Amino acid sequence: MAKAAAFNARLRVFVDQALSPEAQSRRLADIAIAERDRLIASGRASRRFRRWVDGVEGAPETAVRPADGGRIVYRFSILGAVCNFALSFLIARSPPRSSAPLNPGTGKTAHYRDGFFFAIADSASPRYQSGDFSGRLVPAAQFNPAALSPTITEIIIGNTLPYNRKVDVQLIGGQSLTFSVPPGLFDDAVKAIRSRFGDLVEVKRVYTMNFYGQYLLRQRQVWTTGRHRGLSRGRQGTRVESPALIIRPRR
Repeated sequence: MAKAAAFNARLRVFVDQALSPEAQSRRLADIAIAERDRLIASGRASRRFRRWVDGVEGAPETAVRPADGGRIVYRFSILGAVCNFALSFLIARSPPRSSAPLNPGTGKTAHYRDGFFFAIADSASPRYQSGDFSGRLVPAAQFNPAALSPTITEIIIGNTLPYNRKVDVQLIGGQSLTFSVPPGLFDDAVKAIRSRFGDLVEVKRVYTMNFYGQYLLRQRQVWTTGRHRGLSRGRQGTRVESPALIIRPRR
């Protein structure tokens, strides 16, 4: 039996019992390898995977027991494809790049499309094992989806620009904002990811998240609508709200 995490399928193989035990094992191994390579070639599975043969990780396929109970399991890393899709969707739905110059003082870009980042939590990392689940921050331009291992437990995709929430909800103090793209960027990304990869990953939008270097509100904030209109919101010095996506592989 071969399992491909790329689409959670199982393949049952019936081998001629007249073959010798060694020949049965070779036949099972050949079928598993061929199916694995077919999935990779079709783009439905990653080239990065872990392999278990009769419960032993890393054992060669040919070590599988004969047909009665032999089991070959492949666990593919699908997160690279999911992250590529998510980032492409977010960039395509973002306001186009403007002529605003880069800021050499901070190293940050003034273009929203260039502000996306990934926070990666890896269960195999010493930091994760010590109880720090925050993950490492990687700018989208430096992100390598092929380097994601099957031990990744969570990926967060956000944007460092201080107006991230404004682009997403296009509201401020109850008043509408106008961008060149429709609102609901992160909600629409969730729908698109679920439509394509929903059987492989869990994905949700969070209202805000904290990250290193996050913009702090420097001016006094006041209510612009409702019974508190004109009163201070008491948010000066707090982190600006910044929505994000959280993606977790289904186990």
